[in-house]
Amino acid sequence: MGFPGLETDFRGQAFISADVMDATLDHVASAGTKLVVILPQPKELPPKAISLLRRSLDARALRSIVMPIVDYSVPGPAFLRAWHRVSPAFAAVFASGGSVGMCCQHGAGRSGLVAAMHLIEAGLKPIQAVTLLRSQFPESVENDLQFHWLVDYSQSLQAKVV
Repeated sequence: MGFPGLETDFRGQAFISADVMDATLDHVASAGTKLVVILPQPKELPPKAISLLRRSLDARALRSIVMPIVDYSVPGPAFLRAWHRVSPAFAAVFASGGSVGMCCQHGAGRSGLVAAMHLIEAGLKPIQAVTLLRSQFPESVENDLQFHWLVDYSQSLQAKVV
């Protein structure tokens, strides 16, 4: 998803709409989401946007993890270390029938990339994961760099199994 509540005024200035954030998070909670991975870098957002989002998630008993990725880019080593540390939390959410939400600025590139990572870990090939995501949101995994990174990620998972 895009960053909950992120809006733009008539001057092109970004701001957080508390009402839109609340409506989005109410929908996220009602859909069974238990954990939200927050992917944008703080400098991309209005001041205090991430802390406001975390407070709003806490108020709904939703867990959150901040794991920034540079816009239009791919995860770096710090992200992957964090990913492996929190993988048990992802597994617990999925095992309980819940879902994990991802948000970046627009909800396409980084959110799609991380959703594809989950699908690849669940056994889909990168092209299958991206095709599935794009059938729901055509902008998912927004560039070749991200797609090729997913192919490499999938191969690295297969190498660990062998």
